[in-house]
Amino acid sequence: MPTETFTNEVIDISSLPKYEEIALQHPHSDYWKIICINLSIFLGLIGIGAAMLLFFINEVGTHAFLITAIYLALAAILFLLFRASFKKRGYSIRTHDVIYKSGIIAESTTIVPLNRIQHIELNEGILSRVFHLGSLQIFTAGGQTGHIHISGIPIETAKNIRDLLLKKLDLTENQTIDQAAS
Repeated sequence: MPTETFTNEVIDISSLPKYEEIALQHPHSDYWKIICINLSIFLGLIGIGAAMLLFFINEVGTHAFLITAIYLALAAILFLLFRASFKKRGYSIRTHDVIYKSGIIAESTTIVPLNRIQHIELNEGILSRVFHLGSLQIFTAGGQTGHIHISGIPIETAKNIRDLLLKKLDLTENQTIDQAAS
């Protein structure tokens, strides 16, 4: 029986494929509406709290202009940050992996090989159902760091991606079992 000789050759890094050049799918434009609704609810609750403080506590009422200015600045900053974040998000499903990119201040790109995927969840929130959108949560072997949560996918596309990934997982699992049996 011939033995294989161990080699550890240097890889030319410039010849590796560049994931940055892959065209990513972005969330559906209706997902921005969901983000705006959620953000408006959050800001509305903060606004109600601030209004109650201004109305019931006289000492705070003297600073009404400052509190209102801070509230409006916070609202503007949050909408701008969420919009920039929305534009930066993207995903791609490839033959051997899933790529997800997000972040504006600290950009993060997660690449998960298909053989590391443990299971997949398809989620639809209340607002997502109204806009016919869903989110895929991909769980990996090896802890939290490799998990991917992709939101804002049209529900039919999300179902198709889930089914495709599940089929690939079944194929990979069956090949592993066949190899172990031989």
